Amino acid sequence: MASILLCEDSPTHTVLMQTLLEDDAHEVRCAQDGREAMASIAEHMPELVVTDLRMPNMNGLELVQALVSEQSQLPTVVVTARGSEDLAVDALALGAVNFVPKNSLNMLLNPVVRQTIAYSGSDRFSQPLSGQLRSPEFYFKLGNYIESINPATQIVIQALAASGKLNPTNRIRIGMAVASALFNAICYGNLELSDEDPIVAKVIAGDTDSQAELTKRAASDRYRKRSVHLKVSGGDKDTRISVSHDGNGRLARFNPAPGTPESFELEQCRGMMLITSFMDEVMFNSGFSEVVMVKHHA
Repeated sequence: MASILLCEDSPTHTVLMQTLLEDDAHEVRCAQDGREAMASIAEHMPELVVTDLRMPNMNGLELVQALVSEQSQLPTVVVTARGSEDLAVDALALGAVNFVPKNSLNMLLNPVVRQTIAYSGSDRFSQPLSGQLRSPEFYFKLGNYIESINPATQIVIQALAASGKLNPTNRIRIGMAVASALFNAICYGNLELSDEDPIVAKVIAGDTDSQAELTKRAASDRYRKRSVHLKVSGGDKDTRISVSHDGNGRLARFNPAPGTPESFELEQCRGMMLITSFMDEVMFNSGFSEVVMVKHHA
């Protein structure tokens, strides 16, 4: 499915992650630290890098910095361990496109990798049009179905690529923020799931039974007339994206606060973590039924 470079110094975690990725039909090459990873990339360009943060010689944070500087078309997913949350926050700020906690590898690694590869592919698809789409502006009125999130997000990424704004890594990061906002608007806003509802983590992990349960909930009389609204406006200086919902819930969760050690342990906190890490400005209305996300082009 994709060529992946796995950078990890622990033999145990290397075997686990390599097995998970290969079971999902990916071709996996391994490196033990950032220096080996950069040498491997020079010989053969992968489609995605998955890296640990704490490694000898050149750690994961330094690897992310190097890739953002030298290979901005190559997305990086970081693997976080308890005690390295500060490095993870820095990695997300510097250019990583997503994260997977080590205690959630079995549940989250492959869904996150699949999403990243899909978004990166959408970006490459529209790059031949770079600079030819002028001031993109469009609006989606979406139903409360998880299946609509990735297609809508990929169109946002394609529009940014066709307009020639930002580099590929930042366009993918914007996509992750948009997908997170749409997920929150559907699940917490319109379908009014509680923050602690275990179905949320299962849906994020791609559990088909949980997704079917959400689809049934969305089609019920109470929720079926509610919509999620995605508005995108790209200008010369910035891109502004609004996500709102018609329901009674809030699309934001701030407890625990994004970036705190506790927030890395909860799948329900992923959305706010990615939104606040990847966008330059994040503004909510008074009822937390709309978020406006701004990314500066400079």
